[in-house]
Amino acid sequence: MEVATLQESVNSTTRTAAVERRAGLLDAVARWSYRHCWWVLGSTACLLTLCAVVGLSTGGRWSNGGYVAEGTAAWRAETAARPFAASTPDLILYARPGRSVDVPDVAEQGRRVTELAARSPGVGVALSYWSAELGPLRSADGRGALLRIDLKGDDSEAARTARDLVPSLQAAAPGLNLAASGPAWVNVTATDQAQRDLLRSELFNLPLVLVVLVLAFGSLGASLVPMVIGATAASGALAVLTVVTRLAPVSVFAVNLGCALGFGLAVDYALFTLSRYREERARGLGTEEAVGRAMSTTGRAVVCCALTMAWCMAALLVFPLGLIRSLAIASLVVVALCALGTLFLLPAMVAVLGAWIDGRAASRRLRRWRAVTELSVSPAWRRVAVTVTKRPLLWGVAGSVLLVGLAMPVIGLRPALMDETILPPRAEARAVAGAIRGDFPYSPDRQLTVVLPRTDPVAQAAELDAYARYVSALRGTARVSTIAGEYADGRLVEARHAEGAAKRGTLVVVFARGPAQSRDTAGLVDAVRGAPAPGPALVAGTAVQLADTKKAVTDALGWWAALMLSGVFVMLLVFTRSLLVALKAAALGGLSIGAALGLMVLLFQRWQLLGPPAGGGEGALEITMPLLAAALAFGLCVDYEVFLVSRMAEEWRRTRRNTASIVFGIEHTGRLFTAAALVVAVSMGALMVSEVSLLVVLGATMAAIVILDATVVRGVLVPAVMQLAGRANWWTPAPLGGRGLPARLPERRQGDRQPVTRPKSHTKG
Repeated sequence: MEVATLQESVNSTTRTAAVERRAGLLDAVARWSYRHCWWVLGSTACLLTLCAVVGLSTGGRWSNGGYVAEGTAAWRAETAARPFAASTPDLILYARPGRSVDVPDVAEQGRRVTELAARSPGVGVALSYWSAELGPLRSADGRGALLRIDLKGDDSEAARTARDLVPSLQAAAPGLNLAASGPAWVNVTATDQAQRDLLRSELFNLPLVLVVLVLAFGSLGASLVPMVIGATAASGALAVLTVVTRLAPVSVFAVNLGCALGFGLAVDYALFTLSRYREERARGLGTEEAVGRAMSTTGRAVVCCALTMAWCMAALLVFPLGLIRSLAIASLVVVALCALGTLFLLPAMVAVLGAWIDGRAASRRLRRWRAVTELSVSPAWRRVAVTVTKRPLLWGVAGSVLLVGLAMPVIGLRPALMDETILPPRAEARAVAGAIRGDFPYSPDRQLTVVLPRTDPVAQAAELDAYARYVSALRGTARVSTIAGEYADGRLVEARHAEGAAKRGTLVVVFARGPAQSRDTAGLVDAVRGAPAPGPALVAGTAVQLADTKKAVTDALGWWAALMLSGVFVMLLVFTRSLLVALKAAALGGLSIGAALGLMVLLFQRWQLLGPPAGGGEGALEITMPLLAAALAFGLCVDYEVFLVSRMAEEWRRTRRNTASIVFGIEHTGRLFTAAALVVAVSMGALMVSEVSLLVVLGATMAAIVILDATVVRGVLVPAVMQLAGRANWWTPAPLGGRGLPARLPERRQGDRQPVTRPKSHTKG
């Protein structure tokens, strides 16, 4: 037994020495930044100024759209429908002249504005009731008409065209009282709203975070360091992203997400590192030595956290959605700046602020608070850890049941494409879309366009008639329109002459009864695609885009999960050198993902806290939000796991006592986790003041899951699982230098319960 114990002690010493050698680089970086503090701070200010000047001089070309998967059958169908002026319109203008749209002077204005739109730069096709005399483009009361416009280029180019086109058309035909809607105008409105919301959310965010930090540190000077680093990371991310927009598409929503995530992460990283610095100072180390020690321990955890978060966000690039890729790229920039700010700026600010950070210059009231919270020790969290480790099975089961229960609503998740309901009710694009649905029997968003590129509408008239009758009889079909006439309930209800028809290629337009993104319309899409057509058929429309986007996301889902979980597992294995801890972190991260998505479904789909979807019907969630929330939840949860386990591992290497290490880790990080979770919750929760529902959903979900993770997962599940695992927690695989399970050391139960807050007071037991 003594030989095994000695061998394990030697192995542990060897592994500790290897860790210290790797941490030596961070210690050297911290000391260099400390000694060259003014150079570091000045260089940072110059870089931020340069990025801001470049961004302002070039102007941010924020992208719009990216909600639909590219390269799908629906994408090809939209392309095939454009020559027929029948693709899903980018822009819809609703004319409400206050009298019949058939009055000669109104009709003349309508034809003129249609011709003007068709000649405008960036416009592919313009079609109106007056130019085509199509019944579906005339309102039921005859006092309204629609102008459909297809714009050239991608979503961003279409939005830029719409921004200039709509005001010019409204000015050209004031008598028509034109109002705009459609995907391009929704993008324009959402862009403007998101930029206005950014300032409002930051004004909400900064004061609350400062209050949390002052209560956590008990020192205003120490609280300013994370604030400055967070503000630097957020503003730096904004400046860099502005430059990146010249090279790659970056969504306007990346600005809001980048500022919220960047501020929250940077403050968290600085919070943990600065707390460790103050702990080392209280143990008697000098300022520079304490900075180096903090960076060689907590700084190493910061690097691991940044890498895991970056990997989680990079894994999102497998999804064929422009928006999610854009947000992933923005998140990578933000995470890199957060880590760099902590590693370089924090030592420099410590050198400049000195006693203000240690708390020696604080007021008496703050000193009293600091005395209570010395060395980041939390008696309350210690009691929680001791209670959980006494009955780990009970608490582990209880915590798991809670998270699984929160994850259950995910079963009913219904993804949807972005529409005008992301905007506030007063927004023009949303109000007009609602008016069109109410005033027109067959609104454009319920249209399915079947393109028959090889069908001759004259030579194959009988086959085309049979096909139209068949489709009109399908469940969920309201009306079918072809070159030969109008069909409903399996019969021709209105015939029209087909003279002058093209000899090759034709259209069949199907109008659904239900909302575009309802289950009934989804079933109709499958039925239309499976109907026996008189030739090769391509189906376009909003409902078809949703179906194909869902399939593309589902196909990539497995790759995403495998990449994210495996990559994070490997990084945690290298960092913790423990197979079981890495597996546990991945498993608990999966539970956190489930809980995050379950909360999102429960709050915003089932309870519809933001109102019903467009056109009524069942609740749904925009398809990119669950993906982004899952990646962020997993990354943030693993971040907290790294900080917690790093403190436990330090105590384990020193005492070789599993229970004492668990209690020590919870006791020395519990209060910090509370403060860190509140900081991230406030930063992400600040998105809830936005009037764009996408940001509200993401902010509320992330705020809730971060608080849940910092309490239930870190305070209950982690200590329960690690207590059940015992010494197996610290087994290192042979490729990483392990020699099997550590020998069982005599571990006194009473010793495990003794306070471990003052490392110098421990003696060998």
